[in-house]
Amino acid sequence: MQNVLAFLALLLPLTLSPGPATITLAGLGLSKGIARAMPFYSGLILSTFLISAASGLGLNEIFLASPVVYDVVRYAGIGYIIYLALKFIRARPSATQTTESEHSLYDGMLLTALNPKFYVMVTVVFSQFLKPEQNVLWFLIFGLTAVIAFSGFVWLAVGASLRPLLRSERALRIQTVIFGVLLLIVAAYMLMKGWLTT
Repeated sequence: MQNVLAFLALLLPLTLSPGPATITLAGLGLSKGIARAMPFYSGLILSTFLISAASGLGLNEIFLASPVVYDVVRYAGIGYIIYLALKFIRARPSATQTTESEHSLYDGMLLTALNPKFYVMVTVVFSQFLKPEQNVLWFLIFGLTAVIAFSGFVWLAVGASLRPLLRSERALRIQTVIFGVLLLIVAAYMLMKGWLTT
């Protein structure tokens, strides 16, 4: 029980803090509602599970051991965050819009897969809680996925809860631009942080 509490104490602050996925989820919840954001949310969760499983089986060591691979994923991730930001900024949301979500399952999967900090987080979790003498690998994989699913849904629900306050198309348009700009700021921060540490 003590290990579970330590696991949650480590993960909840990491997964509830703002980042590209959480900002995107809040923006989608606000602009599209929970139901229409589900493909993107599902992609995040599916990718979390797959990457956690692969990392737990040793793939993260290869990823983290190669600075070139790390940089390629980091820059691809920054580019993808910029792409998602531009999707928000260019979106023309409507209070009565019923078309398919522009942020797909694939988009959610890609955002997780191209986030090098996610791999670092998985490595930290596994290094702290994965013990050779204990059979906890699948608990960690499912636990990590469940905590990220919970945290992501919190952001999605908070965004969706504000939706009734912003019913006009103008208000929806303003918020999509705000979330797009927030994602651009995250991308710029990630880019500058990389330049400052190299």
